[in-house]
Amino acid sequence: MTTFAQDVLARAEATPSAPALREAGTPGGGGAQPAGPGPAEPGPAARATARGPGPASGGPASGGPASGGATSGGGPQAGAADGSALPAPSLPASAPFPVASVPSLPASVPRVVGYAELVDRATELAGELRAATPVGSLVALEVSGGLAGATALLAGALAERALLVLDQTQPPARRALVTEDARPCALLAEVTPGRLGLSPLPEASEPRLGLERVAYVMYTSGSTGRPKGVAVSHRALRDRLRALARVPGLRAGETMLAMTSPSFDISLAELLLPLTVGATVLVAPPATRTDPTLLAGLLADHPVDVLQATPSFWRLALAAGWPGAPEARLWCGGEALTGSLAAALQPHCAELWNLYGPTEATIWALAARIGPDRPVTLGHPLPGAAVALDPPGEGELLLHGEAIAEGYLDRPELTERQFITWPTPDGPRRAYRTGDRARELPDGTYEFLGRIDDQVKIRGHRIELGEVEAVLEAHPRVHQAVALLHHPEDPARTHLELLYTQAEATPEAPDAPDAPAARELRAWATGRLPAAAVPRRYTRTEAFPRTPAGKIDRALLRAAAPTATGEAR
Repeated sequence: MTTFAQDVLARAEATPSAPALREAGTPGGGGAQPAGPGPAEPGPAARATARGPGPASGGPASGGPASGGATSGGGPQAGAADGSALPAPSLPASAPFPVASVPSLPASVPRVVGYAELVDRATELAGELRAATPVGSLVALEVSGGLAGATALLAGALAERALLVLDQTQPPARRALVTEDARPCALLAEVTPGRLGLSPLPEASEPRLGLERVAYVMYTSGSTGRPKGVAVSHRALRDRLRALARVPGLRAGETMLAMTSPSFDISLAELLLPLTVGATVLVAPPATRTDPTLLAGLLADHPVDVLQATPSFWRLALAAGWPGAPEARLWCGGEALTGSLAAALQPHCAELWNLYGPTEATIWALAARIGPDRPVTLGHPLPGAAVALDPPGEGELLLHGEAIAEGYLDRPELTERQFITWPTPDGPRRAYRTGDRARELPDGTYEFLGRIDDQVKIRGHRIELGEVEAVLEAHPRVHQAVALLHHPEDPARTHLELLYTQAEATPEAPDAPDAPAARELRAWATGRLPAAAVPRRYTRTEAFPRTPAGKIDRALLRAAAPTATGEAR
């Protein structure tokens, strides 16, 4: 089977001592030297990184170890690089497999791993995965990114095992929904920084098999309240990484910053794309994801050639006085890039790129370089990708060509509805309906016009309003709920409001319950939804306006939102 791992192996054979990955600790921490043998003649950005002031102790700040899972690497099990213990595992584990996992590196110096060493680590782990898990099975992956994430993803490709990427920040109830639906057979988790442990999971149901073609599964919000697992093949991942190497482009010897959470699929571009072209991954501490001042300090010590983030993060960075990265290429995606933000970012970088692509199209599918005199568009399809509009000219954006996902786990009707056969100039092709509206411009680029359904994005996270409503309607004192998005044009102010009607008395419960307080509903939502999907405001109303067809009149609710009546909780 062809996987991205073959490209990494080729790079390791050509330049075994070149730096594959560097884990930076807290910026400005002093001048420690790299661990292990030094890299051989890196490119300009990597050379600047190597000779710049070294950070203090490095490595992921968090990770979910597999309790009881076997590991190796010698020495006592250390805590996090800052001396604190890593969090306890969020999934149960029974007796461990006898796994010789990735050894840990000293926590007292920044960690630099060459291509040959990374491949050796991944190859060893791949052997253990093959020995301990059935062919075609699914393995849950819980890492904070960095060395552990890159090693696990490469090992999964070498072993041809599908990985279920878990979000460490999600509440236990939602994670339980995901694991119950996905049915992984084992958990691969970070036990100490850079060291992985593999443990079987209690067999509440039969482990899933039949995923020989699948590289990874990521869960996204579902309109019914049930998250849906997107299955992406090894070939789709390889093809998309090769396309991204061409556009927006990354070359051997360059450095790309890895800052995104591993549960967000754009993180795969940061962790894997550099490894396929002979570049270096610079891993930022997880705290950098929400603190632009940490990013500024890190980039001062470690210049990079490419860094990517959502428009929400770039707004936050500019508001905090981020000085920019004048020689770097900025990739911006995950939500709509406004013209004003693009204009503000351009003086802070060498190139600004707007990228577009849902999880179902494997990381990114379109890209546009934004210039001072160019409008913000979605640009052109990446090499190997293609676009259609339904209807032509202006309509729903359909993606086809290379790197379209396999579909949704155990959701055949939804897969059939979203992944369709579409007539193209090259004949019928499998296409994905994005639910986004777009217009084709005279120069062949595409202008984003918004959504055609109730899916929204907050800080780059896809959120189905139907899922938010379903979770809140499960509260025993809520009868019906409607989620509204406020200030979508301003990511700094974007938030959800929940309107709800109180549950009425029934023969089984003759005494109508009191209306729940906002803090009670917020706690209920926080325990069951991703953080970005938790409404900020809760408003009780006596009844919802209805359309002539009897449906809730959402348009009227949105129009009345600034002056909505009812009890604000």
